[in-house]
Amino acid sequence: MLRRGDHHPSTSPHSTQRILRGILSVLTVVAWLWLGTPALHSQVTNSGFGGPTIQLGDAIVLPGETHAWVPVLISSEVEILSWQMGLEYDELLLSFDEISFTGTASELLQPIPITTPILPPYQGIQVIYGGGESLPAGNEVLAAYLKLSVIDIDLIPDNGNLAGGVGGVANESSPLLLTDLVGNSVVPIVIPGTITVFDFPLILIESRTGTALDTTLTLPIRAWTDGPATTFAMGLEYDEWIVCELTIQGSDFDDITQGQWTIDETITPTGVTITLTSTSGALPALSGETLGHLVVALPPTAPGLWILDLLADECTIDQNPVGNLVDGELSWLDHFIRGDANLDSTIDLADANTLLAGTYMGVTLPCMDAADVNDDGALDISDTVSVLQFLFGSSPPPPPPFTAPGADPTDDQLDCL
Repeated sequence: MLRRGDHHPSTSPHSTQRILRGILSVLTVVAWLWLGTPALHSQVTNSGFGGPTIQLGDAIVLPGETHAWVPVLISSEVEILSWQMGLEYDELLLSFDEISFTGTASELLQPIPITTPILPPYQGIQVIYGGGESLPAGNEVLAAYLKLSVIDIDLIPDNGNLAGGVGGVANESSPLLLTDLVGNSVVPIVIPGTITVFDFPLILIESRTGTALDTTLTLPIRAWTDGPATTFAMGLEYDEWIVCELTIQGSDFDDITQGQWTIDETITPTGVTITLTSTSGALPALSGETLGHLVVALPPTAPGLWILDLLADECTIDQNPVGNLVDGELSWLDHFIRGDANLDSTIDLADANTLLAGTYMGVTLPCMDAADVNDDGALDISDTVSVLQFLFGSSPPPPPPFTAPGADPTDDQLDCL
């Protein structure tokens, strides 16, 4: 167990029998309300919008690879019929290849990409949605991926890396525009990204994002080497609220060594130092295999963002310093499914029981926002009624977020994490 700080468990719950007695005592009232109370509705407001933007996310080229996929994220209060820009990049390091919509919000919208002849350092890009549907409004909607390739991998310093910027600009062939369904256009703010190209070796902690439904997040630790290696040392630094456990069983390192390995962990004032050694001989060159997995518990200060820093002076492979280190980020968002009062990812009778226990028996609800089933900003018997009406009365589903976890679009005094 890699541990700093202590968990602060919630107070002891009421016994199961007491809760069940309380639930049974109000079932008659609930049934009457369920049959006689109409569904409640509330006003939904848009919050958190920061203005129209096109954001080009950061991307990396891993050792041994030659290209990166740069995400295009669009923020708009209205649906978008088309978007266009001139793509600017370091033409001495990168070249533009293609646009991909696989895995994005555009994938099923029949996007029509139009590119102008390549005139480095600018590449004209326009995307028109021709299927009668448009890119939905929202913050940082993933609209596309841009594939950029490394022109000459020999430019990358040995055991080092090289970064190049990529951004959107207005040029003669492609003005910088977002166009809505009625033809109105606006010039968005552009947020540039960075592509970093890495040489061997590299140690990387994958980043993860969780919601109120996730009590833990698992972050794989991966390694790239250009030759055999036996010992991997990693220094980790993280926030005092982080409590995590490193698991080696089931990792690629465990499989390759057939379970023949040792681990040494030393807790430090700011984190932990880990040394992982194969006792079955040197591992062959690695290309992203997992050394282990960091299982991080939901911090008591969530929601928020936490960084797991790899320390440059404490990360070595066979006692040789590793200069290429990618830190891990773990984020817990205050996202939930409305009506999922017990946070088990489904809505069923167990949620009605949880609501009754929280409303009448004083049991702490794990997520008040999720328990506000009718989104009226209050927790009362009407929320239990709304769940039962949805389950058995063919009433409409709960207001957003539903059926996938999301943020509460309504401004109220309730929260989740």
